[in-house]
This record gives sequence, C-alpha cells and structure tokens, in this order.
Amino acid sequence: MKKLIPGILILYCCLLWPGTACTQIDTSFIKSLPQKDFLQLYAGSFSRSIDFISSNKQRQVPEINYSPNSSAFCGFVLGYKKITLYGDVALPLLNKVNRRESDVRAFSFFLSYFKPKWGVTGFAGYNRGLLMRIETMGMMYNSRSDMRSYNAGAHFYRIFNASKFSFIAANSQQMLQLKRAGSFIVKVTPSFRLIKTPESIIPVEKSKYHFRGDMTATKQIQLLSLQLKPGYAYNYVFKNSYFFAAPSVFAGAGADYHLLQQAGKQQNGFNLNIGYRFKATAGYNSVKYFATVEFLTDHTRSYLYQSIAKNTYRECSVNFGFRF
Repeated sequence: MKKLIPGILILYCCLLWPGTACTQIDTSFIKSLPQKDFLQLYAGSFSRSIDFISSNKQRQVPEINYSPNSSAFCGFVLGYKKITLYGDVALPLLNKVNRRESDVRAFSFFLSYFKPKWGVTGFAGYNRGLLMRIETMGMMYNSRSDMRSYNAGAHFYRIFNASKFSFIAANSQQMLQLKRAGSFIVKVTPSFRLIKTPESIIPVEKSKYHFRGDMTATKQIQLLSLQLKPGYAYNYVFKNSYFFAAPSVFAGAGADYHLLQQAGKQQNGFNLNIGYRFKATAGYNSVKYFATVEFLTDHTRSYLYQSIAKNTYRECSVNFGFRF
C-alpha cells in the first residue's frame, strides 16, 4: 500500500509534463470567447454525507450516516483574470432540521484554474456539528453539535485531446465547442479529511463492529489521501453550436494514511480507497450568455479495518451567466 502513493505521483508527473508545452488549438472545433470575465448565478440542491458501514459478516449492522444540515442552496461564480471564485449559502426553511432546533452549520470554499491541457480545482470545507442518522431510525436525525469536520484538497486534471476538445467549454462554459469531440482525462486528487469529537464518532455500543472491534470511544479520524481517477469526457454539440450536452465519468483507486484516536490509544497505517465521479451538463452556451442544468455525483470509499468510510456528494443545479 505504501508503494501506491509514490507510484501515483510519478505517473501523474509523467502525464503532466508534456502538457506544459503550448497546445495548438483546432479553431474549427474550439473557439475562444472575446469577453473572458463572467458572473454566474445558480441555485440547486445537494447531498453530502459520511457513512460508516461495518464489514462484519456475522451480523447485519445498521449504517451510521453523518451529514450537514442543508439541502438547497443558491450562490454565484465570479470569473476574473483566469481565476474563478465560488460562494453559496443555504436557502432558509429548506434544511433537514429546523435551524432553530439545531446549531449544525457548514461552510465551503472552491477555487479553480484551467488551461487547455490541464487544470486544478481546490476545495475546503468546515462543518460545525453534524446530523447523525442510524439506518434503523428512518429519517430521524440527531444533532451532534459536539462534532467537527474539516476537509481540504485539490483535483488536478490532465486533458489529452486538448486540440479538439475543450474541458473548459464542457465544464464551465468559458469557451465554445463548435463540433462534438471528447478526450481521455486523468484526474489526481490529494486531500485531507478530519472528523473529531470529545465524545465518540461511532456510538460506543456499536464500536465493536467498527475499526479494530474495541468497545471504546473513537474521538478522531484523520485521513491523508491520494487518489488516481482516469476518465473520459465528451461534448455533444447541437444546433448552431449553442446547445450542448457534456457528460464525464472518472473511476479509480488510491491510498489513505489514516490516524484513529481512540480512548487511551492511537492507530495509524495505510489503507485502500476507491471512488468514482460522474458529471453531466446540458444547456445553452453563446458568446454573451449561457444557461445550463448540471448533475454531479462524487463517491469515495476508504477501507478502515472492520469499517468502510463512504464519502458521497451529489448536486443538481440550474445556472445562468453573462460575460463582461
């Protein structure tokens, strides 16, 4: 497992190195926009969760689900001088639990930069408290205001057919794809995740079915991860090159360095992770305006002793933007 991380780094460096050279764009397939800066408004719903699943085969153990207290949002994207900034807020009255009854809060930040053959998207998030739901409880949530969750990382992309396929046009509509085309893409994601509490992440009465099987409180889980996901993206262009549909899919594996802090002791080591990412965007993209509908799902599983830590993010949104 330890050899997997340097292998991923070496492979990605080898893939990225040819991309530093200038790419000759086929202008019959891709068109640059005269106005580079833009403002985009969006609204939608999302689902973010961390599930702990026991791999114990002798007994069926219910999943333990943690999630932030929000399900719908609105926000903006501001693109200025090749830097893209994001910001959003949860819509009132559409939370899983009434905000007056829970002090669980979530904050997130994104930053991206793309060239024709490569790109990077950075992300960071903080959860002050989480909602806990055990599978046998149905849709009942317990507010765990004692918990804190942190995550940060970056997605690095290497696009191979950049002369005919624009990942920028498919992903953020900041170029025009004139003819349908696709590309093989390699994505590498280093990330950091931390969950902690002064109590126990896994309820103590269920702890014998998780991690090392000890009947003790798990106070902290920390993961330093590296994941390699090869994939493919395609942009199907319709009438007059303005209407389009652009699906992309990635799947792969990697390694985590984990640190588990339990009452009176600490466990650390390497473990396997696997994951996939699917995104589909469709809509209208012209020189002045663009409007799209997007669906995204991102899923990663980390295998920690008797437990599987499942991180899932899903988002569906509508977007409208103009260039200036």
